Amino acid sequence: MIQKTIAELNKIFKLLNKEYFEDKLVEPIILIQTKSKKHTLGTCSTNPIWEKKNDEKDKRYEITLSGAYLNRTLEEIVATLLHECIHLYCSLNKIKDTSNNCVYHNKKSKEEASNRGLIIEKDKTIGWSLTKLAEPTIKIIATWKIDNTAFDYWRNSKEFKVEKPKTILNKYKCPQCETKITSSKALNIICGDCNTKFELVEEKKGE
Repeated sequence: MIQKTIAELNKIFKLLNKEYFEDKLVEPIILIQTKSKKHTLGTCSTNPIWEKKNDEKDKRYEITLSGAYLNRTLEEIVATLLHECIHLYCSLNKIKDTSNNCVYHNKKSKEEASNRGLIIEKDKTIGWSLTKLAEPTIKIIATWKIDNTAFDYWRNSKEFKVEKPKTILNKYKCPQCETKITSSKALNIICGDCNTKFELVEEKKGE
């Protein structure tokens, strides 16, 4: 069942690699993530985290897709996989495409994605990350004869959801260098670079 899904994702990866990356991407380990952060469609490791026994040279990156979002259209799933392939390409080519612990997608991320069949829009929190396939890309994948039945199953996590108590998230910013920090506690701190007191810029409830 899930093996069929992963096999089809590997097939799509190879087609994307050939079409948009000249077959130069190192083949990653592709997994279905059963537990992930809210609204996270997929991830790509920033370093190769899989190794082959008795072969230290064979190291692989990891791409995961959220099982909770496999109920989307095939085009949306392919868009997410291609998005993660862009991150893999950037890691392999030493292109810094994200910041803030790989959450915020910068203009480099947008540029690389736009050059490889994606339309990218900006979100105020995660940057240039909102992803959909460009029309020419949709026409290309329509010729690939992808097995839609490989995506018949998705993980409905509602019954496993446990409500967590809400915490207060305090966001602070240095008024000079604009360095930002977030804390669940009230802070009274000074920026070590500017010798200036951090200011509270936002206070809200979070998970």
